[in-house]
Amino acid sequence: MAVETKQQQEKHDVERYPDKNASKIQNAISILSDMETKLGGLSGQVSDMKKKLLNFAETESEKAKAEVIEQANKEAQDAMEQVRQSAQKDADAIITRGMAETNQLRARISAKVSDAVEIIVEALQSA
Repeated sequence: MAVETKQQQEKHDVERYPDKNASKIQNAISILSDMETKLGGLSGQVSDMKKKLLNFAETESEKAKAEVIEQANKEAQDAMEQVRQSAQKDADAIITRGMAETNQLRARISAKVSDAVEIIVEALQSA
């Protein structure tokens, strides 16, 4: 009877698992299916991370661009202020020199007018 029972068990196993490797194949398929599901989830996470990284890079790029523009504007304003101050100094020097020359010219004109008045007075007195 023990032999019959063993044969019956083998018959039952053959009906249940016609191929002894079938359970191993089914297990491998199940594992691969789980891996595929997990890889799909990871792929979605990677896509989300890429989007976040691109958004972050774009935001940081805009910030850096704004900082560079602000710095360039500041440097341009500083340069313009230096040019303005230099031009103001030059203008002040020109005005000062012009005023001095004008005063000298007035003094010379005044002296010539006095000389001319004396010449006219002398000419009138001699006549």
